Amino acid sequence: LALCGGGFRASSVGAGLTSGLLAAAHARRPGAEAPPTLRGTGLYGRFDAVASVSGGSWFAVELIYSERFLRLIEDMAASPAEAAAAYRTRWTEPLLSVADQDSALVKDVALMLKLLGRAGLAQDVLLFGYWWRKGLTWNDFCKTLFEHTAGIDPSITLGSPVSPWAEGKAWLVAHTRVTPSPKTGLSVHIAEARRPTRSTTQAVADLPGLSVLTPAAYSYVLGSAKAPAPVPYLSAGTLPPDARLDYQGVVKSWCPCGDARHKAHARVGDFSNLVDGAADLPVVSCAAASSAVLGGVVLKNLPTLAMDALGGDFAVWQGAGPAGESFSHASALVNEVSRGTCANQAAVDKLAEEVVQPVIDGGYVDNSGIGCAVRAGAVEVVAYLDNDASNTQANLAPLFQGASQVKVKGVWEFEDSPIFEQSAEWMMAECARFPKLKICAGAKFLSSISVGTLDVTTTESSLWGTRRGTPVTLHLVSVASTVTIGYLENLRDYDVLIQETIETMAAPENADLVQNTVMPWFLQPADKDAEGESTGSPPNTPSDCGSADSPPSAASGTTPWAATGGLRAVIREGPRPQHVQLARSMTPACSDSPRRRAADSAPG
Repeated sequence: LALCGGGFRASSVGAGLTSGLLAAAHARRPGAEAPPTLRGTGLYGRFDAVASVSGGSWFAVELIYSERFLRLIEDMAASPAEAAAAYRTRWTEPLLSVADQDSALVKDVALMLKLLGRAGLAQDVLLFGYWWRKGLTWNDFCKTLFEHTAGIDPSITLGSPVSPWAEGKAWLVAHTRVTPSPKTGLSVHIAEARRPTRSTTQAVADLPGLSVLTPAAYSYVLGSAKAPAPVPYLSAGTLPPDARLDYQGVVKSWCPCGDARHKAHARVGDFSNLVDGAADLPVVSCAAASSAVLGGVVLKNLPTLAMDALGGDFAVWQGAGPAGESFSHASALVNEVSRGTCANQAAVDKLAEEVVQPVIDGGYVDNSGIGCAVRAGAVEVVAYLDNDASNTQANLAPLFQGASQVKVKGVWEFEDSPIFEQSAEWMMAECARFPKLKICAGAKFLSSISVGTLDVTTTESSLWGTRRGTPVTLHLVSVASTVTIGYLENLRDYDVLIQETIETMAAPENADLVQNTVMPWFLQPADKDAEGESTGSPPNTPSDCGSADSPPSAASGTTPWAATGGLRAVIREGPRPQHVQLARSMTPACSDSPRRRAADSAPG
């Protein structure tokens, strides 16, 4: 299951689709218990893994780790007509309540904007006022979001207890590692200041094949006991362990002869702290990294200067220390440099010793979550996509050939990194032909919901670690709406969008398309044996189509799971490879299925 990025809009789409599909799944079970539950219906039981990006990660965090939020989703499925009121009371208003702590001046400005009809901007001012007082960092924003809307505090880690529906599934938290090299003319601006003029930067020494932006993912098998990450942190070869990181601190004087330069170096390393210590990674920080949409400012001098002057930071920082402290220690070092009076040798040495690097929104390389899933070996993916009113597939385009040649609003202005051999133009033409659900009467924000399947083939990508020729099936649920991803938007608009989505999915006039096209992606009919007894898996227990004893690929730097049709990770622990299987196959049938045979015969 791939959960697309897109801030509050993406989180709302995830909530609306989950509740709507939960209602549809419940309708397939005459006489079933009431109200519907995720575990009871087995709605997400087929899935071995959940890959999430940005706002999709916000939704995933709360659905996985918060019983309070799960009850909200299930209650909205039971009463679609009351969904907006329920979400507003139990999610939106608790978030907006932080404004009670704002100063009188901030409240007055917000009131004036509200009277002028700018409710969205008024809310932004109130939330910004609170954020400013608590700490103008992206990690602080996410901490506030999760605490107030779902009761998730910073002590929760990937290894903490999870909701029963999620147990045994791998969660892949997609994000982007910022890795510029000198040949790009870019560098990471760790700190910038004036009076005196000082700058602390970092870059990756020139190596062939490096990208300014490198896809990465934190991963963990939910509910497991201190297990290592099931998926490599990033694809081997994109950022080799022996790649050199160059740190530099410069303090300029009015006299050129008085300039001081301080340098230090570090090796990238193998990210073993993020693999072996995955259970200890803080959930809030992982989601913050996945959603740091403004984190790209670290590649620019003046925006970094402005943020340092304000005492803020839109990127999330990570180091090579123990997993549980890797975020906090790195952030403390960056804060020390950006708030200090000079970029001296000791400060630069500390940054290099901790191997401090920024991690930002996964949407910079793939905002769909599909790239992360395919990198992990998925050959069948169900993806929730949130689009603007045009329903243009901006989130999918970068994964296909020629995305930069197709004018798609919303695609980041960086190099193409396709993982499929089909063109972006073909993809958009196919998606435009998908059938659409009839929108519920009186919809204010929901524009369309289209559903359909794309059969695509992987291409060679060193950035993603994919090999040529593997068939992949993409089942897409695309939700288009007129709301923004969060800027200048009245947060209460998302409450209405959620209800409109649920009511559309549950509408009788859409029953044929939902039940016969969409629901089979989630709920496979139970197979019958020769004596007519069911051999299907119980809810939330996918069939084990893979064999734990099957030999994994020995190829270094590639993802070995796609060739077997399941998810299998190779985790390096010194010179000895440790093979960890992720629960079950992602394919709908066992080794005798056409999809499985196609994957088995794929090149490589």
